[in-house]
Formats: sequence, C-alpha cells, structure tokens
Amino acid sequence: MSDEEGTLLLVDDQPESIDIIRSILGTRYTIKVATNGRLALKIAALGGLDLILLDVVMPDMDGYEVCRRLKEHATTRDIPIIFLTAMDGTSDETIGLELGAVDYIRKPSNPLVVLTRVGNTIALHRAKRDLQRKNEELQAALRLREDIEQMARHDLKGPLSGLIGLPEVLLADESNLTDRQRTVIRMIEKSAYTMLEMINRSLDLVKIEAGNYALQPETFDLLHVLDRVIDDMGRHAKPRKIAVRIIRNDNQGREVPFLVTGERMLCHPLFSNLILNAIEAAPDGGEVTIALASEKGLRIVRITNPGEVPDEVRERFFEKYVTSGKRSGTGLGTYSAWLSARTQRGSVALDCTQAGWTSVTVTLPGGS
Repeated sequence: MSDEEGTLLLVDDQPESIDIIRSILGTRYTIKVATNGRLALKIAALGGLDLILLDVVMPDMDGYEVCRRLKEHATTRDIPIIFLTAMDGTSDETIGLELGAVDYIRKPSNPLVVLTRVGNTIALHRAKRDLQRKNEELQAALRLREDIEQMARHDLKGPLSGLIGLPEVLLADESNLTDRQRTVIRMIEKSAYTMLEMINRSLDLVKIEAGNYALQPETFDLLHVLDRVIDDMGRHAKPRKIAVRIIRNDNQGREVPFLVTGERMLCHPLFSNLILNAIEAAPDGGEVTIALASEKGLRIVRITNPGEVPDEVRERFFEKYVTSGKRSGTGLGTYSAWLSARTQRGSVALDCTQAGWTSVTVTLPGGS
C-alpha cells in the first residue's frame, strides 16, 4: 500500500462493496473508509485526500447531500468526487454532476475501468493543484518585485532632492561662473527635475495599476506637451540625425490649440515613451512623424516611424514586461502608455499594416 499514488476516501455502507473496491484499488492507493455521511465529512475535513468515492444510496444522509456539504466548505470543495451507484437513470447522474462530481462509476463495474477512471481523476487533480501552487508562487514573486521597485523609487527621491538644490546654490555665486558653466548647471538642474518627475509618474503608475489613482481632468493644449517631449527627446534624435516632425491633418496651423481633456502630467510620460520608442526603432537619418487629427469629438495622435515591430511581440505589444531587441529595455514603456491613455478615458493601438513602417495611434477625449 503506497500513498505516493494517492489517498482515497471510500464512502459506502455496504461491507461487500467496500471489500470489492479495496481489492481493486488497495494495492495502488491508500484507502480510508467511512460507512456513513457524517463520518465522511469529518475525515474529509482533516485533509490529505486525492479523491472521494461516494455511494449515492446511504441511510441518514445520502451521497448527494454529502457532496453538497463537501462543496460548501473551502477545505473540502476542491477534492474530486466520483459517485458509485447501481442506478441506471441519467437524471440521477445529472444531479450528481450538477452538484460538482467529476464522474460516475456504476456498480458492478470492470476493475480495469475503475482503476483507469480513478487514476485519471487523481492525476488531473494533482496537476491542477500543482499548477495553482506554481501560480501562487509566481504571483508572490511578482508582488515582491513590484514592492522592491516601489521602495527603490521612494528611496531615490531623498538624494535626488539634494541634487536638485545644488544647482541653485552654484548659480547664486554670479562672479565665478562663465556663461557656458551656467548653461551646463541649468542642464543638470533640468535633468534632475525630469528624473524627479519620472519617479513621481512611476509612483502614479502603481496607483493606476491598483485602481487607486484619482484622475483630475482638465482641458489643455496638447501641442505644448508634444513640443516639450520633442525637445527632451533631442538628445536621442540629434546624434543619429533623426527628424521628429508634427503634422496637422485638421487644416489648422500651429497657432491653433490642439485641445484635449486629460492630465498634462499623464500625457507627458505617455508620449515620451511612445516617441522614444519610435526614435529608437528608426534608422539613422530617418524621420518620425506625429500626425494630429480630430474626429467626432476625439483627438487622434498617430506616431509613425520607419522600421517594423517583430512579429512575436505584436499581439503583446502593450503588455507588461514585453520587450524585444533592447539590452536595457524593461517592457514598461508601452505598457505605461497604454495605462495612461486608458486612465484618461482614451486608447492606444498598434498598426503594422504598412510594410516597413510602424504606427501607434493614441486617442484622447477632445477639449473645447
């Protein structure tokens, strides 16, 4: 007798039926016996069972009631149940299956059939249990990773605040600085503020994922946000001679605002991530276009670059941690862009229908 192959609870009030089942399964499985429903419930509550073989017709409490009570409790609801019955009616079988049983074995039955059905049921139960355990371990690991990332973001803000204050101290000494030195210090100050903003935005991303972010929509000119993003992206585009150009398809000039309803502080990282992706994917000397259009009260921003997204990531382009071909890529850029657009009641979509090109379209509510 070996419990390596499984432990069964046989619930039957007939000694001859118990002996038959033991003779069939006893050499392969550990078998516990209950001769009534109440004892069966007590044994099952102790745990350690891979399967319950449950007779339908028993005095005091029939098999259907035992099954019903087993499925009501968290400690026993996942134990698979196979009914044992001498009845032929399909209605009786339907009742048992609706209560949560996985199979029926009719008495008397071929021993090989009993062995096969019991073996298959236990194998499936153990596989399901192992998969659930691995999934729980994976979820725990993911939560730990996200907790560490959140703590790291929080801890970075302290020293960064000190770094932000230093340029102001240096600039206060007017006599010892050249114009070039002042320009460099201003660049350091700007970069520090940009980093602080990125940390704050990443903390907002955690709130958005958890559903705790309180959106405060306003109407603003998206052109101002895009101009700032393009200016910030210059350090990536200029060394590779990549042009980034805004095109308006609504017959309006740059002097006419392109009004959207959302949050400036969400739109900046949204478009920073997408435009940076486009620049990194484009070849040296290429051009990234940002086409603006309006349609049915919506504002549409289409970012297009030469180059194609690999086939294997197209369907998962906006999923978390999905990346391809980047040594330092985290797979969070497009995911955070998707979250930001959705939080602002908008959307973002990938278009790879034009050979050799990639377009990402962001749609946001219009403003007036």
